[in-house]
Amino acid sequence: MKYNLHTHSFYCGHGSGKIGEYAEEAERNGFSLLGFSEHCPFPDEFLSRSRMPYSARNAYESDVRALSASFPVLLGYEVDYFPGRKGYYEEVLKDVDYLITGTHYIPRKDGSMVSVFDADLTSSDLSVYADAVIKAMESGLFSFTAHPDVFLSSHPFDEESKAISRAILEAAKDLGMPLELNGNGHLKGRGYPSREFWETAKDMGIPALLSSDAHRVQDLAAPFDFLRSFAEDITLEILEPCSLHPLSFRKEKES
Repeated sequence: MKYNLHTHSFYCGHGSGKIGEYAEEAERNGFSLLGFSEHCPFPDEFLSRSRMPYSARNAYESDVRALSASFPVLLGYEVDYFPGRKGYYEEVLKDVDYLITGTHYIPRKDGSMVSVFDADLTSSDLSVYADAVIKAMESGLFSFTAHPDVFLSSHPFDEESKAISRAILEAAKDLGMPLELNGNGHLKGRGYPSREFWETAKDMGIPALLSSDAHRVQDLAAPFDFLRSFAEDITLEILEPCSLHPLSFRKEKES
């Protein structure tokens, strides 16, 4: 089954392309399912520099729903998980098909936020990152965890990174949380997907679902040959959807 469940458009504020253009591209490439997952906006415009304005939420949701009569689509959001906002995420989930979690920002003790792409991540930042990813998985709100290895785009795979990776992977295995092998890092020449991270996942018996994390129409299908080759090279098992409501997955070889 060809599918993509991590898709952005012009709505996200740092992407391009209309919703319908992505559906057309998915159909041209033989996709059976397309899920839209814009970065979830907040009523108080928290993190608004990299999110759609909250006022655009209804338009985004209506645009995706309007496609459902002509192409198999799912409506979702990608969420940076902050425990104090869990009630809001629960309300959002009532209106959509699924939520995914992707940690992009790390809160510091002084109240500031640092990006996971920042080259100056500290040991404390990495610990907070791992804690945020694990707490998101434990919340029970999310269908899968996006780019769990994204922190390796700005940090070497040293002993500290090994410990962070193993903590995330052990939590995912214990919770049965699907993890995403993400193509956007490859397209942008960043340090993820990380071979060392996913070799560890493979050794732990953890499979992966494949997503392009497209922010441009032409990137929707572009990384999938790479992702499959990457997974096959380390004999990583691949997931595919087996249920849409609720969204769940099975290993491809079991289909």
